[in-house]
Amino acid sequence: MLPATEPDLIVNGVRVDADLLAARPVRRCSLAECQSYCCTGGVYVSVEHAADVLAHQHLIQPHLPEARRDPALWFDGTAEPDDDHPAGGLVTGTAVLPDATHPVGESCVFLRPDRLCALQATGLAEGLHPWRFKPFYCALHPLVYIEKRIVLSEESEMYLEGGSCNRPAPGQAVPLYELFDAELILALGEAGYAELKSLARARRVD
Repeated sequence: MLPATEPDLIVNGVRVDADLLAARPVRRCSLAECQSYCCTGGVYVSVEHAADVLAHQHLIQPHLPEARRDPALWFDGTAEPDDDHPAGGLVTGTAVLPDATHPVGESCVFLRPDRLCALQATGLAEGLHPWRFKPFYCALHPLVYIEKRIVLSEESEMYLEGGSCNRPAPGQAVPLYELFDAELILALGEAGYAELKSLARARRVD
């Protein structure tokens, strides 16, 4: 990894952890192995995103088990300010329901028994971008966006319990910013990601 003193890169006002420039022999998560630890406690979404999901409930409901199809169950009913969320303004949480099939006994309302996200499944089924309805923080995972900084967090309680999305991979090490290109494009935009690549190459770490 890069030295701890290596400064973050700044792109579109967002700080990107310099460790994401390092090359590591890891691979992306495998859905076949996923236990959906990241879907345990729900997620905060902007109230606008929640409204958009509810406006498309007729598309989403068929992709949920019957017990989770009632839109009144989908969000926790709160609205609180969150200046750190990329959308700004107010956020609300997705509901968490009992789930006997999940390792911790509960899960986000949009998690299906097959361990797929109903919101992502809807996007795919409708021929839209897979993340059309998926919450920002979920799509960004396993990268974390906190205090307008993007980092790969590998020391959280979820990771320690076995929920890591990163696994050792044989072969050549790959720069993390290339491995997680789609997630960084989501957070920074296409132009922002191109700028990040230029900054990375200027530091000669890839």
